[in-house]
Amino acid sequence: MRPETEELLSLLDRERDAFLAQVARVPAARLGERPSPDAWSVAEVVEHVARIDRGVGKIVALRSAEPLTATAEELAAARLTPERIAFLRDRTQRVEAPERVRPKGTLTPDDALAQLASAREEMKHAYRTADPAVLDGAIWPHPIIGPVTLRGWFELTAHHDARHAGQIAEIADAFGPA
Repeated sequence: MRPETEELLSLLDRERDAFLAQVARVPAARLGERPSPDAWSVAEVVEHVARIDRGVGKIVALRSAEPLTATAEELAAARLTPERIAFLRDRTQRVEAPERVRPKGTLTPDDALAQLASAREEMKHAYRTADPAVLDGAIWPHPIIGPVTLRGWFELTAHHDARHAGQIAEIADAFGPA
C-alpha cells in the first residue's frame, strides 16, 4: 500500500477512536436524548457522521466512472489546506448541515452505531480500491468549503469526526458521567 494510503487510514482510525471515546462518555440511556430542543442527540450526531461516510464512498464510485477533466489550477485549489482543515474542526462557528446529510432521527442509538461502523468500512474499502489517479485527479464540491479532491474528501471525514467528537464532548459534559 502507498505511504499516503497508510497515513490517511491511520488518521481515519485515530479520529474515529476519539469520536467513539466521546460517545462512550454519554450515559447509554441518554444517547437518544437531545440536550436542548435545537440540538442533535448523540444518536443523531452518529447518524449524521455515518451519512457523511456513506456519501463519500458514493462520490468516489460516481467520479471513478467519469473522465478526469480538472486543470492543474483547479486541482491545486481543491486540496485541503491547513486553513480549510482548521475550519472543519472549529466548533466555534456553527455550520448548518445540508438536508441530505441531516439525521432523520429515527434510528436507535445501537442502530446508529451499527450504521456508523458499516459506513466507515464501506468508505475505507472505496478508498483502498480507488485508482490513485482518480483520488488525486477528480474533484467534488463540498457545500461549505468548496471543491475538494476525492483524496481530500476521505481526509475531510477524519476532521469531520473531530468536529463532532467536540460536539459530543459538549453533550457529555452537559449530561454528566456515563
